[in-house]
Amino acid sequence: MALRAIGTTRLSAIAAILGVVLLAGCDNPQAEIKDLKSVVQLNYGAHKYKETAKAATDGLKLALANLGPKNPDTLYFAQAISEAYTQLGDKKNAAVALNREIELRAGAGQPEDKLQSRRTFAIKFAEESGDRATAAKQAVAIAKAIDMKRGKDPQPVYRPETKYPVDLYTRGIQGDVTVSYSIDASGAVLQAKVIKATPKDVFDSIALSSFLTWRFTPMLENGVPVKSAGHEFTIMFRTGKN
Repeated sequence: MALRAIGTTRLSAIAAILGVVLLAGCDNPQAEIKDLKSVVQLNYGAHKYKETAKAATDGLKLALANLGPKNPDTLYFAQAISEAYTQLGDKKNAAVALNREIELRAGAGQPEDKLQSRRTFAIKFAEESGDRATAAKQAVAIAKAIDMKRGKDPQPVYRPETKYPVDLYTRGIQGDVTVSYSIDASGAVLQAKVIKATPKDVFDSIALSSFLTWRFTPMLENGVPVKSAGHEFTIMFRTGKN
């Protein structure tokens, strides 16, 4: 269901037709949905992402009302909104749009392995826009999908870049920092401490400050997310130089 560009000749024809059809209104919802899909493709191909988001939002409302939440056209518009806000760099609206898109896709019966990449994008945008509720919701959903029972290692679902100190990188200094940590029922890091570092006291501080912003898949007990502790993770600093 990827968005695609349309040839310029066809675009001109569509634009001329839609200018009349959309202004006049349409008594045929399916025809209007088809027209709105063309508008979405037109604007997305022209990198007009605000216009894409607007047309896709109108299309989603119309598709939901007339075709239902499981229809491919409904899912098309939902994804188009997500993609438009992603291209605009609007993380807050992208997180909201992705959350809605995922719910629609799940409701339509799409398998979890097809949804997880969308969930991780939603977590990233939610974390970076301060929407911790959406980030937590999606982290728990992934935990349930992969059955995060006791004894499994939590999986990082949000891992912002840990910046390599420039002076250490240019000097070719590499290292490892192992962190012991606990997480809450949403996968957010509660506590963390360095238990091993090579070389000692070199990367410790920067590794720990970064790690405290990560989010993991929480542990489950009888399908319910719970706090857990005693986990370990090693952050590796490598220059990539031979």
